[in-house]
Amino acid sequence: MSKLRITLPLLAALTLLGGCTATRVTPLKTAADQMCIEENPKVQVSDFVPVLQEGFARHGIQTQLYSKIPRADCPYVVTYTARRSWDMAPYLSTAEITILGPRRQTLAKASYHLRGKGGLSLMKWQGTKSKIDPVIDELLANAQLSSTIAQQADSTHEPRKSLDERVHDLQQQKLGYEDYQRAYRQLLLEHQSAQ
Repeated sequence: MSKLRITLPLLAALTLLGGCTATRVTPLKTAADQMCIEENPKVQVSDFVPVLQEGFARHGIQTQLYSKIPRADCPYVVTYTARRSWDMAPYLSTAEITILGPRRQTLAKASYHLRGKGGLSLMKWQGTKSKIDPVIDELLANAQLSSTIAQQADSTHEPRKSLDERVHDLQQQKLGYEDYQRAYRQLLLEHQSAQ
C-alpha cells in the first residue's frame, strides 16, 4: 500500500511534466525553390519569421517577406500563425505553417501545439527555434524542388517572350512529368493574367 501511495504522485508529476507537445505535419512533396512569406502582423512572436526563413533556407528554399504578395511574382506562398501564452514570461504555445501552390491550394501544412499550454513542463520556455525547427524539418525533409519559370524570366530582365517561346524554353528543361505540368499550368495562368 505504501508503494502505491508513492507511485501515484510520482506518475501524476511525470504526466504533468512530459508529453505536452503535439505536432501534426502534412509534408511538402514538390514545389519551387523560392517562396514568398505572407507577413502576419497579428503574430507577436518576434523571432518567428527569422526562424521560418532560416529553416526553409536549410532545406534549399529561399524566401522573401511581403505584406501584400504580388500574385504573378509569387506562385508559392507560405502563411503562418503563432500565439504566445504566459506563465511568469511569454512563450510560444501554438503555431501553424501552410504552403500554398500557384492556385493558392494547400500543398503542405504543419502545426505545433503545447497541450494544456505546457502545464508544469519546463520545456515550454524553450525558444522558438528549438520548438519550430523540428516541425520545419518534418515539413520539408523530402520535398522535390525546382526553379519556377516566372522567377527565371524575372531574373534575366529580358524582353517578355511569347507563350510559344516560353513553352519551348520549358520543354528544353529536363523536368519530370509533374514538375513540367505544374510549370506549364503556371505559364498559362501568367499568360492569361497578362492579357
